[in-house]
Amino acid sequence: MTTYRRLEKYYEPLEYCIRCGFCKANCPSFKQIGWDSASARGRMTAIKAMMRGEIDPDEGFAKRLFTCTTCGDCELHCPPGVKTVEAIEAARAELVDRGLGSEKHKKILQRIREEHNPYGEKNADKNRFRRDAEGADVLYFMGCTAPFRSPNTVIATMDILDAAGVKYKVIGEDEWCCGSVLRRTGFVDEAEKLREHNVEQFKRSGVKTVVTSCAGCFRAIKKEYGIEDIEILHITQYVDKLIDEGLLKLRKSREKVTYHDPCHLGKHMGVYDAPRNVLRKVATLVEMEHCRENSMCCGAGGGVKSAYGETATGVGATRMDEAKITGAKLVVTPCPFCKTNLSDSSKCLPVVDFAEYVASKLKKGE
Repeated sequence: MTTYRRLEKYYEPLEYCIRCGFCKANCPSFKQIGWDSASARGRMTAIKAMMRGEIDPDEGFAKRLFTCTTCGDCELHCPPGVKTVEAIEAARAELVDRGLGSEKHKKILQRIREEHNPYGEKNADKNRFRRDAEGADVLYFMGCTAPFRSPNTVIATMDILDAAGVKYKVIGEDEWCCGSVLRRTGFVDEAEKLREHNVEQFKRSGVKTVVTSCAGCFRAIKKEYGIEDIEILHITQYVDKLIDEGLLKLRKSREKVTYHDPCHLGKHMGVYDAPRNVLRKVATLVEMEHCRENSMCCGAGGGVKSAYGETATGVGATRMDEAKITGAKLVVTPCPFCKTNLSDSSKCLPVVDFAEYVASKLKKGE
């Protein structure tokens, strides 16, 4: 029988799946694809069958595992508490080891190997945002999507930090991809190399706090880097803190906005209050039917947007339909990737990055 070493620790826990189907209630890929094999219980059954030697994994088998957005909603609603996302990611790593990874994900890996970012852009271009304030104990980790695909997010974040009088560093090209996309798509060993590099850069910088404006980066660094002596904060948390400390002054508008919870920030890391605290101070916040712990996924996570674009935009369109019902004038989200996919999925409402929206409410000259 084939040995699946990355999955060994999940074999017994997988037996706890009682096939109740609670995981299907809000599963984005199941709703889009429609087959039980696209739900967590279907994927758990498939993984167990693979480990028992009852299934010889092929491309069709792999596709079912790689169409999961890894949003984590299934874990929140699983009565016996099966770690479904962890098991799926471990199974993906096994498939990658056997050459069954997505070709599009392999291209992302190659770009990261060459330029340390998934877009294949010159990583040295990050140097235009480099900052090294004297005595800075805060480091702003830009991520990859923001500087290369949504630079206004980086500019807005820096404007916020400047307005609050924060001394901070941006390490430019020395900042490599956080590795989240590689971990999610099965290239665990390659992701570990990125982790080691970035941790060394954090320590070398001498900072006490790392702030990121990307939900995926936040989850990867805080949950998977194993850093104990540096505080890791998402920009929503940091802005909320700066306001409470009286360091950041914002103006209030009557604009009606709705908020989309990124899965990596909400379901995976439990950050729900901070962004809402801030938005209520600058606008009128109206919630979608599915919000906070029950929020719907944007559809892009887990490598789905890069490998299965139609599935990603299908999920995103459903989310945007729900946003439209609120009567809000725009959608605010603190994740550049969520912003991209929701914008690609529907034009019914503009989608604005959290940092950009907050920066637009800065009180000038105060």
